[in-house]
Amino acid sequence: MAQTDLLTDSLTLLSERAGDVTGLVYARLFAAYPELEDLFLMDTDGGVRGSMLSQAFECLMDLAEGPGTMAETVIRSERVNHDTYDVPAGMFEVFFDIIRDVTKEVAGSDWSPLMEAAWASVLADASRLSQPLPA
Repeated sequence: MAQTDLLTDSLTLLSERAGDVTGLVYARLFAAYPELEDLFLMDTDGGVRGSMLSQAFECLMDLAEGPGTMAETVIRSERVNHDTYDVPAGMFEVFFDIIRDVTKEVAGSDWSPLMEAAWASVLADASRLSQPLPA
């Protein structure tokens, strides 16, 4: 089974079983990094969080499909944008890991070793892209 199919299958399980997971993802993020919650004080309707999560899903799928040109552009540019908000280094990796963890938890016994391997590969690519470019 292709990496894209495995990621799609896991995200389909997530969607079918949990619906909108924005609250789950951000609750886990804020529990681990409570200082980040202050960055969302103006996001009173959750629109920014929902948009960021949607964009993260798009990047993950792009990376699963192969050389993610869209993901590379988005992750690199958003990393620079987030520097202006004083988002600590490494938070992109943390955010993507949290999405995986929530997906794995919701999938439960349907989470497979192949899904784990596909996510590991995609997360490694996301981590590489979120690193600062050499000067």
